[in-house]
Amino acid sequence: MSCVAVHPITPTSDADVLKRWRRWLENAPAVTTSGGGGGGRVLLISYIFPPTGGSGAQRPAKLAKYLPQCGWTVEVLCAGHDRFPWHDPTLMANIPPDCRVHRVPGYEPACVAQRLTRILQAVSRWLPRRANARPRRLAGKDLAWYEDRAYWRLTKCAERVGMGDGKSLWIGPAVRAALRLHRQNPFDVIVSTGPPRFVHRIALRIARRTGLPWVADVRDPFVSDLDWSHLNDRLQKDMIALEQAVLENATATITTCDSLATDLHKRYPDAAIRTIPNGFDRGDILRCTNPHTSSASNNNSFTLTAIGSFYGYMGLSQLIHALQQVLLRHPEWRERVRLTVAGSLAAYHLQSLKHEQPEWVTFLGYLDHAAVIDLVRTSACTALILPNCNGARLCLPSRMFELIALPTHLLALVPPGSETERVLITAGGCTTAPYEEEDRVISALEQVISNHFAGRLNSGRNWSIVDAFDRRRIAAAWADCLNAVRP
Repeated sequence: MSCVAVHPITPTSDADVLKRWRRWLENAPAVTTSGGGGGGRVLLISYIFPPTGGSGAQRPAKLAKYLPQCGWTVEVLCAGHDRFPWHDPTLMANIPPDCRVHRVPGYEPACVAQRLTRILQAVSRWLPRRANARPRRLAGKDLAWYEDRAYWRLTKCAERVGMGDGKSLWIGPAVRAALRLHRQNPFDVIVSTGPPRFVHRIALRIARRTGLPWVADVRDPFVSDLDWSHLNDRLQKDMIALEQAVLENATATITTCDSLATDLHKRYPDAAIRTIPNGFDRGDILRCTNPHTSSASNNNSFTLTAIGSFYGYMGLSQLIHALQQVLLRHPEWRERVRLTVAGSLAAYHLQSLKHEQPEWVTFLGYLDHAAVIDLVRTSACTALILPNCNGARLCLPSRMFELIALPTHLLALVPPGSETERVLITAGGCTTAPYEEEDRVISALEQVISNHFAGRLNSGRNWSIVDAFDRRRIAAAWADCLNAVRP
């Protein structure tokens, strides 16, 4: 008989849970640094930065928000285009008004296509005076049509010559922009945060040219099997060489979890590696939710919410199939249970679900950060999916920290024995099962749903444990690291 880990489910009332959560949320713990160093100026290199959305923009945005409170002035170097899959203006609330953000255009396909479109735009302004053409249109096509086609053709060219999607063509312009900024007003430390991983090449060049200390924020393994698209031999060798360059040249390397730090230490025992995890922002939660409103007090219906980007081995088919089996066993639940999906699905996952989407599944698409927080807060349970592969075992999902900071039960379909599972068990208020073992997923779903309908499902979190992941505490740990490497 299969076993499901439940941590914990108690009969505490929803009102009591909300009261404890509200008290915890509104009383943030004091945050202090070690006091050494005294701050300075840091150049933060992050290709992705708000208003670009997604979890990848959160870490650099929070560093820009909270490092100044620890004595560090932050200037950001980021991409000079907006061709990203997600756009989230709400994240701009994290950026202090006095934070200088340098959006540097490069030679990557998005920027080149943008420049070509500007030339066409100049032509389109001239054409109406010479012909009967509408402004912003050429040959009956909107200028955006031309930009899209130029972008995709340039991307294909980059792929053919072995440059992936071509984003790494930002490296040269970014290095020149950073050196120019340093000459104008010198920095004390460089920080590169990725993915994308090529940002570390930029920092390496700047460090060699200037002698500045460099902190490399390695959020994911350099070579990962989380996606189905395996690297070819050339790209894999490039990633291994980049890993070696980072670990042997960076003044300090930061990882987001101990498992990745341990993995890197095996190959680079002399490297200075430190773990600083991702976290949650109390300000975001207070701004996006009403802590006085009950979320899942309606025990007559059950909404399971899945959020995130679903690609590679991280799909939804297994969860949906398991929930189908649960509803076949419990037909009395069929009209009362729903699965809501907020996020993006890779094309192959969408195709697989196209002809077999149950009526109780709703796809909301990508939602901004504020909407996601509100959605999770008002759901009966949230699903966290992480496949059992080496890449997944060497990372902690960044969205997990915000999920455990909300008083919503968590169904964690994660690798058994992984660091992710250990963090969740310690935080409490979750049910865990391996994503690949359908029998255990079915058992977990049955337990969660039946406890919800019986009024026994709540978070049961250990809020003092969750406090360790407050973004202000994370920023203080970063400040200590920067103070330590500054000459």
